[in-house]
Amino acid sequence: MHRRTFLKLSSIGTAAFAVGCSAKGEDRLHAMVRANEDMVTGQATLYATACRECPAGCGVLAANREGRVIKLEGNPLHPVNRRALCMRGQAALQGLYHPDRLHRPRLRDGNDWREISFAQAASLLREKMTAAAATGPGRIAMVTETVGRTQMALFETVLAHYGAGSPLVFEPRAYEALKFAYAQVLGAPMLPVLHMERADLLLGFGADFLETWLSPVAYARKFKEMHRWREGRKGFFIEVSPFQSLTGANADRWVGCRPGGEAAVIMGLLRMVLAADTGRVAWRGDLAALAADYTPDAVARLTGVPEEALAAVADRLLAAERPLVLGTGAGVWGASAAAAEMAALFLNLVLDPALSLIDRGDRYRVEVADRRDTVLNAFEAMADNDTALVLLNNVNPVFALPGGDRLGDLLAHGDRFTVVFGNTMDETAARADLVVPVQNALETWDAYEATSRTITTLQPTMGRISAAPGLGDLWLDLLPIEERPATEYRQLTARTVQAAAAADTEAAWLAILQQGGRFDIEASLADAPRVDRQAVDRLRRSLDRLPAPAQDPVLLVAPSLRFLDGRTADRPWMPEIPDPVCQVAWQTVAMVHPRTLSDLGAREGDRIAIATDGGQVQVHAYSHPGVSPVGVVVPAGQGHTHMGRYARGQGVNPIALLGDGRDPLSGAPDGAAPIVRLTAAGPGKALASVSGSRFQHGRKIAVSVPLERADIPPPKSKYLDMDSFPLTLPLPEGYDPKRDFYPPHDHHTYRWAMVVDLDRCVGCSACVAACYAENSVGVVGEEQVIAGREMAWIRIERYQDEQDPTRLIFLPMLCQHCDNAPCESVCPVYAPHHSVEGLNNQIYNRCIGTRYCGQNCPYKVRRFNWFTWPFPEPLNLQLNPDVTVRSAGVMEKCSFCVQRIKTARTRAKNEKREIRDGEVVPACVQTCPTQALWFGNLMDPESTVRKMVDSPRAYQVMGYLNTKPAVIYLKKVVQAL
Repeated sequence: MHRRTFLKLSSIGTAAFAVGCSAKGEDRLHAMVRANEDMVTGQATLYATACRECPAGCGVLAANREGRVIKLEGNPLHPVNRRALCMRGQAALQGLYHPDRLHRPRLRDGNDWREISFAQAASLLREKMTAAAATGPGRIAMVTETVGRTQMALFETVLAHYGAGSPLVFEPRAYEALKFAYAQVLGAPMLPVLHMERADLLLGFGADFLETWLSPVAYARKFKEMHRWREGRKGFFIEVSPFQSLTGANADRWVGCRPGGEAAVIMGLLRMVLAADTGRVAWRGDLAALAADYTPDAVARLTGVPEEALAAVADRLLAAERPLVLGTGAGVWGASAAAAEMAALFLNLVLDPALSLIDRGDRYRVEVADRRDTVLNAFEAMADNDTALVLLNNVNPVFALPGGDRLGDLLAHGDRFTVVFGNTMDETAARADLVVPVQNALETWDAYEATSRTITTLQPTMGRISAAPGLGDLWLDLLPIEERPATEYRQLTARTVQAAAAADTEAAWLAILQQGGRFDIEASLADAPRVDRQAVDRLRRSLDRLPAPAQDPVLLVAPSLRFLDGRTADRPWMPEIPDPVCQVAWQTVAMVHPRTLSDLGAREGDRIAIATDGGQVQVHAYSHPGVSPVGVVVPAGQGHTHMGRYARGQGVNPIALLGDGRDPLSGAPDGAAPIVRLTAAGPGKALASVSGSRFQHGRKIAVSVPLERADIPPPKSKYLDMDSFPLTLPLPEGYDPKRDFYPPHDHHTYRWAMVVDLDRCVGCSACVAACYAENSVGVVGEEQVIAGREMAWIRIERYQDEQDPTRLIFLPMLCQHCDNAPCESVCPVYAPHHSVEGLNNQIYNRCIGTRYCGQNCPYKVRRFNWFTWPFPEPLNLQLNPDVTVRSAGVMEKCSFCVQRIKTARTRAKNEKREIRDGEVVPACVQTCPTQALWFGNLMDPESTVRKMVDSPRAYQVMGYLNTKPAVIYLKKVVQAL
């Protein structure tokens, strides 16, 4: 008998034996005797592709284990995100494995649905397109999300064959005001890449570049390159806006203004800057004349910004060598945004005539998105023309646009046939006639240009989990064979990616796939900026059309860090991970100023009723000092009536309260609406908050240091109180017989530790999502979060400054892997175990659930499984096979990704060497966009972490408890305006 035959028979016998022992007889064991050529059992195979959770288009590596993708990580070669990934990118895998994902086409049958085959769906689609084209040109309309040039060209080719025009590109956030400003001032609508990292002063007016604005992972990195402390200096960031988002919370100084007052503030700054340097360009004189009326007193009366604050900002601008001004974000009126963006661009031109920090030769792909008024006009025109067929590709306008119900009725009109290409039965799909599932971005071939200088390739990262076709192949089949640009979409993708490449060979194509795309695209260099002479007049007209800044309550609808515009609301990690500013999970909250809440006679957590001309909702109130007293901020993304089980019926949709107004000049939509009635609605369900006190009450938790003292070591003291207790490393040198009862541990070769730089942490929670993904952390849901049973191994704590509550500091908190671990000494069965490498291991099959360790942990980082948390199929396919899935009655917590340490140890052992510095990268460290986390061996004097702990900013959270944590923090460096 051959050895291979013996192994086959042995595996069959083992499987049969396992089935016989199964209570249900449903489990199967499969031996990987014959694996794919590129698969090694037990080792992950990495496939480079792109994240398509938002238009930013970051590069990702999909880790495939035994035929299934278990983890997504940022591609270190991709110039946009450079290894990092945001929380939404980490959760993209849940879109692939979502338990409510559609696997077969659905055709409307009266008020119900019936499933049909993909062949039937393709035949019906071709039949409908042919019939619509036969009645005349322009009878087919298409609306799509932002796609790459390859996909867009195919759409246009197919639609032209059927006598239809080009598709509209719909993005709920299309940056109309920003593109309008560039068009009016410099002559072309564009969304250029900003070299924020080269600036020394950043002034923003609401652009949430750390959350959803253009490319948040890239800008988080660039921001911290500009803003990090080095050699006694750091850049300065000021934000002036009606409410303090996560981006505003990271400003050195946040200045509140009334909603709609941003343009007036910028004009006031222009007046001050021009007065200091008039220049010789003709338009500068015209601009100075236009800004003359915006005196500090007038600006203060209009916007509520104090005169001294305005003067201080102007002084900072004039003193800066490389200032960069950003415009508004969401949550503003369209006309107000257009005027503010134009004024901000002029301020940039006055400060830097060459616009050296604005790369107009490199632009974002989302620039192709159509204006809101163009999209709305197209939908409204369907009611008046003979549009027979509407095609919608991965868009949800019924949810994401005000007046969605009316739009849904229009799509469901009996005289037209609506087809949705998508994998979720969302609000728009529910009003369609045919829903055709297509391959997920992680299953298909495609190409996407995140910016002008990059082409990111998408490739299948695993086998199919359904029979759904790729969207490209589906559309190719709509053309006659002789007119198809390629026989399959993969060929078309390869051809367009390799166009103008150095080599057009199979080997070159494979190299591009391995790298994740082409990052050497030469973009045309922009000429020196030429300001249109009429631009100042256009700014004057925009300012003349502005209503006065709001004096009465205004609803401000902002995009969400977790849900964007609502497209990621059905990823279970997104609602489970709390918003970093308000610390509330699962629920939608209205952020209101404490004084406003007091005037309503309500308390935090009570429900308040918000009524506008568009409707009324009741929502939990959250007291936030970083909101204008007339502003009520409700983040978008929740309130779905359809979609998956994790989004449906959860929270409220504030978009429904907005009118469909938009600026007639820029086409920008209104993200704000006057509140006609704001009242307290009484107590509601408790807030699903994971926050304790907002303040530290003098405890040494999240510590900051003034810029001028950042490089001064703390004074030595003979006392052992809270403030003077010395840094005690979890090494023998950190022990002192005068204060330590236990002897030091004997670590062998390694003592693993982590350094967290609070000056780099922006609170984005990407590390939290990465930990969920890597360590198979359970999702508990709203009710259990309210009960205090959240399971996250790492959390982002948020604290307010007691003197200025608008100053926030974020602190990642995880198991500290203490050398004097309080959890180890109280466990009756020794489940918490101190390893020879310094890890505080948790032995799951030894734990009996006494929870003594959790009670004795001063950091409250240990999680108890009150239940066996479900992973509905096929979400169970995302579970990491290197990590045990914990059951009810077991305590768990951060392990420093011990499975990654073991992998590195095995590799080093096979190569007969020690583990190199930086070779072990836990999931949280790997994904951090700002490199706030570092991991390494404290016993290696040359390691990065060992050098970092010698910083004068180094300290341990509540180190005075003498637990000797192995997580060392570096103090946040603060500076005053």
